[in-house]
Amino acid sequence: MIESELWQTYTQAFSLLLKACGITLGVSLVGIFCGLLFGTLFGALDCEKISFKLLRPFLRFYIAIFRGTPLFVQLLIIYFALPDALGIQLSPITAGIITLGLNSTAYLAEIVRAGINSIDNGQWNACYILGYSPISSLRFIILPQALRNVLPAITNELSTLIKESSILMVIGVPELVKVSKDIVARNLKPLEIYLLTAIFYLLMTYLLAYCTKFFEKARAGN
Repeated sequence: MIESELWQTYTQAFSLLLKACGITLGVSLVGIFCGLLFGTLFGALDCEKISFKLLRPFLRFYIAIFRGTPLFVQLLIIYFALPDALGIQLSPITAGIITLGLNSTAYLAEIVRAGINSIDNGQWNACYILGYSPISSLRFIILPQALRNVLPAITNELSTLIKESSILMVIGVPELVKVSKDIVARNLKPLEIYLLTAIFYLLMTYLLAYCTKFFEKARAGN
């Protein structure tokens, strides 16, 4: 009887949690894509070989703000305070993606900057000898090597973002934790539901790590 009841609980919750898992993964992937796009740009503009003096204070300030304040506070400002100040309306998912993207940009900018700075000066000198400009050297020679070197750190940032996306529940985004909390409120079985939620998170982060290792092995084989 107990096993039958437990199985019924999991069966009813599984489809709801699976859909919520898709939303969690979706907002995290869009957030990391935006973070990687702008983080790569900011990291490149702030590296030692290509540093724009006029932009560097802005980049340093931006990175310091978003790395030095809680993600929760950033979310509250973007969803509640910013729309009120600008007279606009943001949906919970849009506000969540913007927050995750801005936060991820700050961390990935530092990761990419460190990756670029770690490339030996001989690589730069070889590019200059071949006639490449600093920008062309960065784009075609240096940046691909740097991104490959920092791939584990980028993967770790995405894994962190997937787990931190649970904070979006406070503004009503139907992600994994929000849906699991709603299910528990209805069936009063917190152990079973939260355990299943933890398994979903574990599977997402494990599959991400596995895909990264597979990619690294494939690149090493080439």
